[in-house]
Amino acid sequence: MTGKQVDVAVLGGGPAGYVGAIRAAQLGFKVALIEAEAIGGICLNWGCIPSKSLMHAAKRLGQVRKASELGIAGVDSDKIKPDWPAMLKKSDANVKKLTGGVGQLLKRNGVEVIRGYGRVVDKQHLQVNDIVLEFNHLILATGTEYVLPDWAQGVDSILTPKAIFALPEMPTDLLIVGAGVVGVEMATLFADLGTTVTVVEKQSTFMPYLDGDLRQALERSLKKRKVRLMTGQAAVGYDKGSVILSDDTALQASTVLWATRRKASTEAFQPLIDAGLEMEGGYIKTDALSRSTLAHVYAAGDNNGRFMLAHVAAREGQTAAEAIFGKAREMLYDFMPYNLYGNPEIASVGLTEKQAEAKGFIVKTGKFPFSANGKALIEGDTEGFVKVVYDAKYGEILGVHMAAPNATDLIGEAALLMQSEATVWDLAATVHPHPTLSETLMEAAFKGLERPVHML
Repeated sequence: MTGKQVDVAVLGGGPAGYVGAIRAAQLGFKVALIEAEAIGGICLNWGCIPSKSLMHAAKRLGQVRKASELGIAGVDSDKIKPDWPAMLKKSDANVKKLTGGVGQLLKRNGVEVIRGYGRVVDKQHLQVNDIVLEFNHLILATGTEYVLPDWAQGVDSILTPKAIFALPEMPTDLLIVGAGVVGVEMATLFADLGTTVTVVEKQSTFMPYLDGDLRQALERSLKKRKVRLMTGQAAVGYDKGSVILSDDTALQASTVLWATRRKASTEAFQPLIDAGLEMEGGYIKTDALSRSTLAHVYAAGDNNGRFMLAHVAAREGQTAAEAIFGKAREMLYDFMPYNLYGNPEIASVGLTEKQAEAKGFIVKTGKFPFSANGKALIEGDTEGFVKVVYDAKYGEILGVHMAAPNATDLIGEAALLMQSEATVWDLAATVHPHPTLSETLMEAAFKGLERPVHML
């Protein structure tokens, strides 16, 4: 065994880990990043980037098939079809470029990257390979994992999202267990590519945390793609090629995607739990500075269970590094944007209409449809809306919810408005360029103020 000493050890190289490591190094700390698999974690290697690469291809496929509607002749829609291996090749190229870039960033910022599975030994040491690493501060960025039930173990046709992109051929039929972000995105992707898709969700209402109008938009989108959505049903067994549901229904499927909520894996840091690291609901308990209940240990990313989103994880990693330095800004979780890459895309930030009412606000809303937007009409993508929720007394913007083309890009403006404490009057007064999709935000504000110009 060899020994090393660092100021900050980072366990896990996903968005939380590599951002935290880079920021800590920028602040002058000696930093070691330990990663067992691939730099970039689930998001860059098996999640955000490959899935969105494939969804982009599927969207373009749909646009090409409608080329004649734009006056483009000679395109035979009957001959246009997805090339799954080619799509995967392009996706892999995107992944390699991004993960390679992250590797260079770590190197140039002086972060030592140690490849191997790291395990915490005690409050000040961890072991990776034949190295015992002594640290003053530890950032746990170990992420989460999908846990298959006992009855699904060893069934070749039951896959986790990490494995779905390794399929050599596109499945002809797909059963998805779990109607969360991953489940709905994969349902949209494969349905658009021609796969017959069924989604099973154990809750009676899928995605109950979404604004009701957004959930309805998602249901319409899935229905339009002939996706069968079964709520209030749990997958409880497997028999002869069929998944058995809680009402004894047997659903036969050649491929099953297990996309239920992930769980934090505690194996790598169990000694810390024994030493007083508190868990809450199966996740590491943290404050707004990403600090755990152990003063020198921080938890950033999915393992704290707050927001399982890469951009939140990255900011938590940055916050942890700056907290160690003693100059951190607290995480503003109320202003964290949420995004889902359906078709249309779904994005939101802040309170839903019902949540705002429950908190006692005098709630007003403004809703503007993309069917009344010039840019959306030009691009032939008019499905969706923008909804602004605000307090009638002070004009405070409480939430913004979008089901729209490029909603995941547009939501950034809403997050900035809310974090800057802008009012609905400020939004309405801000001139937006024309013709653009961003105009819908301004128009929704005007609608909420009962001063609509471009709609009745």
